[in-house]
Amino acid sequence: IGRWQDKIYEEYGIHFIHAGDEWYILAEEEVPEEGSYDGYLQLENGVGMLRLLKDEFEEGIVALMGDGRVREISLATGKLAYPYLKKMVDRLEEKFPNIKVHLYDIRNDFFGENITVSGLITGQDLMTQLQRKKLGEVLLIPCNMLKTDEDIFLDDFTVREVESALQVPVDIVKSSGQDLIDAILGEN
Repeated sequence: IGRWQDKIYEEYGIHFIHAGDEWYILAEEEVPEEGSYDGYLQLENGVGMLRLLKDEFEEGIVALMGDGRVREISLATGKLAYPYLKKMVDRLEEKFPNIKVHLYDIRNDFFGENITVSGLITGQDLMTQLQRKKLGEVLLIPCNMLKTDEDIFLDDFTVREVESALQVPVDIVKSSGQDLIDAILGEN
């Protein structure tokens, strides 16, 4: 991909060919820097989502001064994003030592274990795998786990059904790094 990107960029000034974030992770390579995404033209297809989240989170966290607020929450994600989110959560917990985030990577039993993106996690997978886990005062999930503009997962379970099954409120986190920081800190 890199070779073709270089060739096309030299001729047309755009990289044009992009791999989804999961390809870089599967190859055990860092996701490319922001400039190679051509303005994130394919973000909805998972091309650059992790880079953008990581950069926005970094921008947001450097501006924060830690404090003594106390909070215990949980955050569910797909296996693909888990290592990236783990680093972000660890950084936030360092700045805010009284905040505890239980981060859970959800295995996709509904579509199959090889499906590792958070956007294809279902309500039933959340309910099954988070039963009897420490969830704290709220469970955070990324907005891409839900159908667009609805509180319904791909398996037609609703957010309310998941809340009822797990006995914890579920908050939907918008897609930016700042949104993630605000949700963890309870400022949303």
